[in-house]
Amino acid sequence: MKMSGQKSWKPLFAVLLIVIPIALLGWVGYKMWYTDQLRVAPPDYCPTNTRPQKKAGFVVRGHTAILIDTSNKISKEDAKQAFKKIESWARDRDSEAYIEKLFLYGLPESKEQLPAQSKGSSCIPKDGAEYDPIYENRVFVEAQFRQFLATLKPIFRDLVDREEAAQSPILETMAHLVQRDTMLNSIVLVSDMLQNTPASDHYAKVEGDTRDIPSTCREITGLGQLKTVYVYYIDRERPEIQPSEWPDPWWRECLRGVEQLVEMN
Repeated sequence: MKMSGQKSWKPLFAVLLIVIPIALLGWVGYKMWYTDQLRVAPPDYCPTNTRPQKKAGFVVRGHTAILIDTSNKISKEDAKQAFKKIESWARDRDSEAYIEKLFLYGLPESKEQLPAQSKGSSCIPKDGAEYDPIYENRVFVEAQFRQFLATLKPIFRDLVDREEAAQSPILETMAHLVQRDTMLNSIVLVSDMLQNTPASDHYAKVEGDTRDIPSTCREITGLGQLKTVYVYYIDRERPEIQPSEWPDPWWRECLRGVEQLVEMN
């Protein structure tokens, strides 16, 4: 009886020797598939709504418009420093903002020529400091972030190098973008913030049809969706018309209701 009992276990051991390795291989294969599905990839670094991404909360949570104002020429030094500040902002943003989608625009030549579409768009990938040690390699994540910057930079440079324009419809463009994109929660401006349209001209210190100004400001802030306005503030060295710091009282009043007004210099 004892010998018979020992023999009865042999088939079970044989089955386990087959089943356990298969189960381990299946588990490893699933984990490899799961971690691969969590990753975002070029060209836009945006989530693809895979099941693992949805489970981990990897969804686009907001949009940011980067708006380049070349109504007056932007110097090479200001362009260089502005891009550095945008890089720092992309690295240091609150982790709650992952993943934010960027859209790049040039300020139009007049309020009648408001931008129809962005010059480029991409989600901000994580940088090396934000890597997940469970399924990511820090060096690879940082390299991917640098590749994102390398894609962003020529678009930024092309927008900076545009010809000067006769008008500077900052207000109207901000209102247009907010009204058109319900997910737009922040705007980054590279600008001297000198509004210049028939309705309002900071250069001439003229307020045209002042009824339009409060209305346009309300179009920017009225929906409550725009949370932050960042400005790389270009100093034109004209203290008679340009305050030394931003936001000045005029812009602070116009953008009252936006939670944060941040000078990036």
